[in-house]
Amino acid sequence: MNKRFGILPFFQWLCRWNFGDFKREEFKKFLRMGLIFSLIIGVYWTLRPLKDAIFIQFVGKFQLPFAKTISVLALLPLVMFYTKLLEKTSREKMLVILPAFYGIVILGFSLLMSQVQASCDVLAAPPLYSIALRSLGYFWYLFVESFGSLVVALFWAFAADTTDPIMQREDFL
Repeated sequence: MNKRFGILPFFQWLCRWNFGDFKREEFKKFLRMGLIFSLIIGVYWTLRPLKDAIFIQFVGKFQLPFAKTISVLALLPLVMFYTKLLEKTSREKMLVILPAFYGIVILGFSLLMSQVQASCDVLAAPPLYSIALRSLGYFWYLFVESFGSLVVALFWAFAADTTDPIMQREDFL
């Protein structure tokens, strides 16, 4: 009996009872896609509670229904722009470009918000500074909403393209 030992065969054995048999290359793809999905969902589930908390701190809890309405209206042109961008760029490239963009912007937001927290009390801010803080709160809210709508949808579109056996057959095209 020539059994192979290692991490990959162990994970194949571990997943076999739940997902069935995988070929070696199929299983590697399964693991990579699982890792990518875990990272995307992990980031999203971290940002989601922060979205409301930061918005409430900068803008106020009574503006939350208004922000939800604005986010729906703002996502319409954003999704149209995103669709046009997908026509010009492959999903593989977009799966790198879009999360990189969001990562850079999140880093920018974190630096900006840490400066705001250190410099002034949000509730006792001067009027012009208060307007800037409210704007920052709205931009943050819309940004996180767009992450949930675009990046998660892009992953599932990519997953459907790369794992659907019918779409990969040459006679299907």
